[in-house]
Amino acid sequence: MIVDFVNVPEAIQEDFEPYFTGAFLETATDPNLVHDIATKLDTSGVYETADIDGVVDAWVKGKGNQALDSAFAPTLTRFHTRQANAVAADDKTELDALAIFTKDLGSFVRVYDFMSQIVDYGSADLEKRSIFYRLLSKRLHDRTDADDIDLSSLSLVAVRQIDKGQTDLGLGEKVGLKGMTEAGSAEKKDPKMVALQEVIERLNDLFGTEEFTQSQPESFVRALIDRMLENEGLVQQARVNSIKQFAESPDFDEAVVDAVADNQTAHKVIADYFWSDAPGRPTLILALAKAFHELAAEVA
Repeated sequence: MIVDFVNVPEAIQEDFEPYFTGAFLETATDPNLVHDIATKLDTSGVYETADIDGVVDAWVKGKGNQALDSAFAPTLTRFHTRQANAVAADDKTELDALAIFTKDLGSFVRVYDFMSQIVDYGSADLEKRSIFYRLLSKRLHDRTDADDIDLSSLSLVAVRQIDKGQTDLGLGEKVGLKGMTEAGSAEKKDPKMVALQEVIERLNDLFGTEEFTQSQPESFVRALIDRMLENEGLVQQARVNSIKQFAESPDFDEAVVDAVADNQTAHKVIADYFWSDAPGRPTLILALAKAFHELAAEVA
């Protein structure tokens, strides 16, 4: 197998130019970021304070891998149980939350390593968290990367460099570097929007995007869900059952079909009205024109 690496001159210039023109920070890094990230991680429910103390005690006193594994067991059990349940239920919201948690562990470690060289936090709690988060991040990444492609059997046998000429990358305007300004780079997605987008994507997969305009599947799904939300019994079922149990309920399947039929009937009545020459049609057209005019002003 031959692996070909090609570096585009423009990409090289963009990546390295800030460091050759006199690097400077456009924004300062807030030393309180470590506290913000720690607070965010605490709300995850993956670990408890006792877990941090147990791991740090085993690590600092050099009690060995067996003691460290035992100290990490409650945290890892919670994480992997939630992950397995989310996979089984196809719960993308929960999987996203766990992925963000893993990223935030690394964010804390990087920010603390950097800022503690400048700021004397004088906090035993932050130091313990740094140890715990660093070790936990490595364990979670080791488990996550287990299913990646195994490249251990590959070996590099030769490297060939091809001279394709020289390019003059002149230094341009100085560009400042961005300081760390947020508690973690990842944001938790709105579960409702994630679920809605998944339905729309499934519709596009089934019918092909050429069948609809971009907004048509979304408006259909929103109208369908709004109609079903009027069914109090269905809402109660959703609250007391898991997603998998609720999806397998015959009541839900029947409710979907009924809602589709109701919306189809309503849409046909409205559509027929627009095709008619009813006396109220001009007034309706005027109201639509006003609404569209207002919304069009907001379109970039």
